[in-house]
Amino acid sequence: MAPQYDSGATYDSGLRYADGPVVPVVLTQTKKGRRYMAGNPIPDNDDDALALAEDVADGLHQLEGTLGVTGVTEAKTRTAITACHTADNNLGDAKKARQNASTALQTVDEAAIEFLGTARKVLSKFLGNRWSAQWEPTGFPDESTAVPDSQEKRLNLCRSLNEYFTANAAQEVAAMEVTAAIALARYTALSDGRDVLAQKDTDQGAKLKARDAAYEALRKLLRSCVTELKRFLGEDDDRWHTFGLNAPSDPVTPEPVESLTLTAGTPGVIVASWPRAPRAKRYRPFVQIVGVDPEFVSRDAVHDLEAMLEGFTTGQTVKVYIVAANDDGEAPAGPTQQIIVP
Repeated sequence: MAPQYDSGATYDSGLRYADGPVVPVVLTQTKKGRRYMAGNPIPDNDDDALALAEDVADGLHQLEGTLGVTGVTEAKTRTAITACHTADNNLGDAKKARQNASTALQTVDEAAIEFLGTARKVLSKFLGNRWSAQWEPTGFPDESTAVPDSQEKRLNLCRSLNEYFTANAAQEVAAMEVTAAIALARYTALSDGRDVLAQKDTDQGAKLKARDAAYEALRKLLRSCVTELKRFLGEDDDRWHTFGLNAPSDPVTPEPVESLTLTAGTPGVIVASWPRAPRAKRYRPFVQIVGVDPEFVSRDAVHDLEAMLEGFTTGQTVKVYIVAANDDGEAPAGPTQQIIVP
């Protein structure tokens, strides 16, 4: 039996699948690149915008001289692309540095917690287990002898214990590493760690703003390119596709997924991946277990280009195809592939 849409399945936009059979076919690529809704709004997603810019640059390489493009040139486009890559790398480095600082701070904070717990045990021999006025000079907060929950209070307590043990050296126990000097070392390490993390937070924020600015400049350039191309290309000129753009006369529904790859995951799991379909916003996998399912059964729609398909038994043969969709409708089914479940 030919695969059919699940009559109860809906996309997240609320559009229902059409009733009736949809026969998966293997499609061949006829047009290059990614195209979006008619009118060519520039993608909000950074990866999509960067991919479109690559297609535009390739198109300009081919047709810039022929068309007489002088505003948004290939050189300008590739400069903007490079700026985005550089900004992405800088942000990645900043995130890594921030994570390293956070890990280092966690390490010294754990050392401070251990010190404070040991110091409490030592002090309880002199001051008693319960809070009293005798504990006041130690700096333990909130009228409690417990190690504070907040890092800020632990920082302040380490400093207070440095002063306390300096004034009460007889209560130091060097063998247990409870001394004024160690209290100061724990305070200094915690204070320095917090300062470094704050600096890395600031740097990451600056790199994020720079990255956003680079992509906004890229989008502005692409919008200008589309505007300029309208001077040279008619609504049905197929050369729009050379730039990875949608000709104004193109339909607004998505094109089908052109290929599908199935790979083995963990036992009982397969991974489906596919290339982006022009104008698609989401994708729904359809699955059939050979010898078990009389028809293809729809799975949840995804917005990525990959889906983890679960719930199978090792050794089963499974067929899969993908249906691309946007708010204006759905594409015909993409090619069907099959795999033996790991």
